[in-house]
Amino acid sequence: ANSLVVANSTKSIIAESFRSLRTNIQYLASDKKTKIITITSSIGSEGKTFTAINLATIFALAGHKTILIGGDLRKPKIHEDFKANTNKGLSNYLINTIELSEIIEKTDVDNLEIITSGPTPPNPAELLESNMMKELIQKLSNKYDYLIIDTPPVGLVTDGVILMKYSDINLYVVRHN
Repeated sequence: ANSLVVANSTKSIIAESFRSLRTNIQYLASDKKTKIITITSSIGSEGKTFTAINLATIFALAGHKTILIGGDLRKPKIHEDFKANTNKGLSNYLINTIELSEIIEKTDVDNLEIITSGPTPPNPAELLESNMMKELIQKLSNKYDYLIIDTPPVGLVTDGVILMKYSDINLYVVRHN
């Protein structure tokens, strides 16, 4: 019913699996003060958003200032689990119609904030490749320990690959069978 498994069941086997993933990720890009992580897969419904939400939550629960970014401007999903506003978000910021402070939303999880995708634009790839996106990543890197970016599937559109160029760690989700 809800992808927020780690926040709702901190002692579950799934939460422990995400703790293990968190520990392993901390060894990657160890020279970086802020770690930028993209999460993608080949096709839809493989668990990208589920992984992004729970990984961001497990970092936040460990006391790391974390922001989850809805980088899928075509089929956004993050807003559903957080019951967030869909009228404003990343797409609005990238076309310069809204301030950064207006798209960052608090969550019920301490140390976790989100930026939803916002309204679906006609040109998602171009927006994600813009200087505004590059500047956004730089601004957020100065404020957060972890930036987790949920991307669209790379097997269908180029948006995920575009977002990967900003990241230190790329996680590729594969659904078994």
